[in-house]
Amino acid sequence: MSSPIFASRRKWAPKGRGGCSTCRLRHVRCDGKKPMCTPCKKSSRLCEHSSGPNLDQLKVVLWKPTRLNPQRIVLNPDHTSDEVRAFDFFRTKVATNLGGFFESEFWSRDVLQFAQQEPSARHAVVALASLSESMLKATPTSSMTPTSELFALRQHAKAISKLKQRLNNNNESSQQAVIVTCVLFICFDMFHNDYESALRQMSSGMYLFCDWHNKLREIRMLNLPGYINELAVPLQHVFERLMLQTTMFIETRPSDWKFIAPEFSPPIPTIPSTFRSIEEARDYLVSCLCSIYFRVLLSQLGRLENDATSEVLVSQPTGDPLHYWMVSFDSFIIDKISQLSFKEQQSTIILRIQQITGTIFVDYLIAFSQEIFFDSFELDFCRVVDLASSLIFNNGEGCLNRSSACPTFDIGLLPYLYFVASRCRHPTIRRQALHLLRNGPRQEGVWHRDVLLGVAERIIEIEEMDCVGASISVDIPATARVSLLNAKINSAKRIVALHYRRPKLGDLTSMEVLHDLVKY
Repeated sequence: MSSPIFASRRKWAPKGRGGCSTCRLRHVRCDGKKPMCTPCKKSSRLCEHSSGPNLDQLKVVLWKPTRLNPQRIVLNPDHTSDEVRAFDFFRTKVATNLGGFFESEFWSRDVLQFAQQEPSARHAVVALASLSESMLKATPTSSMTPTSELFALRQHAKAISKLKQRLNNNNESSQQAVIVTCVLFICFDMFHNDYESALRQMSSGMYLFCDWHNKLREIRMLNLPGYINELAVPLQHVFERLMLQTTMFIETRPSDWKFIAPEFSPPIPTIPSTFRSIEEARDYLVSCLCSIYFRVLLSQLGRLENDATSEVLVSQPTGDPLHYWMVSFDSFIIDKISQLSFKEQQSTIILRIQQITGTIFVDYLIAFSQEIFFDSFELDFCRVVDLASSLIFNNGEGCLNRSSACPTFDIGLLPYLYFVASRCRHPTIRRQALHLLRNGPRQEGVWHRDVLLGVAERIIEIEEMDCVGASISVDIPATARVSLLNAKINSAKRIVALHYRRPKLGDLTSMEVLHDLVKY
């Protein structure tokens, strides 16, 4: 009987994973030596190893949900081609510019997502985009084309109509639609140079937001579904910055300030030891300034029974929240300055300017003193001028595009330079601020460069009229210094009606009110 025949089998061995590419192609066992393995060395072949280690076929992938920015427009049969194009222009051109020196996810993400679902906001976005595009195309010697401006006005009217329909549904989402659309209306009026309308919208919008946000806090509904939970904090920061535009610098204050009420008092924030980002530092600074301004205004308007100053001084361990912010910001700069981009470094300069001028303004409001009070801040005014100069000029070349036709929604440099020119009485420093103001951006928020420049020049002219040869602040007597009470801007005639006061000659306790017209 013959012995059984067994099929020959290859001896088992674990599959090699570290061999060179040449041996794998030849199906030859490789010892993996580098730079040349033994088989390749014996056969005089080129030994090539993979640039990276082989990855296991089985991998564990951890998924993390992220919010996506809308990269394309959701088409709707009801949207015309002009509307679609304008909306895309807003997404790619306008939204990135509205934040000014700072990145703004509110404009580049939140507003776009909200407008996709809310018709009133969508038409307001299209109107703002069309108006912005017209401004960019206009030359210094020509205005916007009637066709493009008419399209923007029609879209604005459609937004108002859609918003009125939305108001029939008295619910939380309707209130939020009103607030977001109101922000877009404010921006539209700013860009359209309708200052009085913009300020009225700002006052009304502040009241609507404060009422809405106060209700959310009272009934603890910040976890509501939809956009309410996501937009509550971004809207808070937007309206806090609007409040600074409404209450500071030129006193173009609306007659009805219903939002200055004790029940709407924003809490004074607890400043962290350092900040995680530029945006966080900015939000804390603005919140801090708004809280202090709000309480001081309540006290001055007689709407607050207790002293606002005492609450401010005990709110932080240091006794001064602005000082505490400065300490935290200095710590952030030391740790992060090497990691910041060029734009972020510019943002840090803006924040420093805001902190310096904000501290001066707060001290003045709390002291409720006369204009001579500002003389003690000459070094601070000089520092603001130096910081602003580093932004506007860079080695003799313009660092900012002063002729940019598209304004920003948030303020950056203009109001602070006006503040120095009008409140610092040192002739050299205030004229340096005027020079920077003249070379600064065209418009920031509701404030136009030419308006601020015209008012500041007129104030300097009035105060130094009888002070020929003045070289220092004390050369400008207290009786020559004016305090601006109100300014009414007529954009059609390019005239500002000023109402200001100054002490009477021989009696510093009595004031006289003066009226003046300034062309710009």
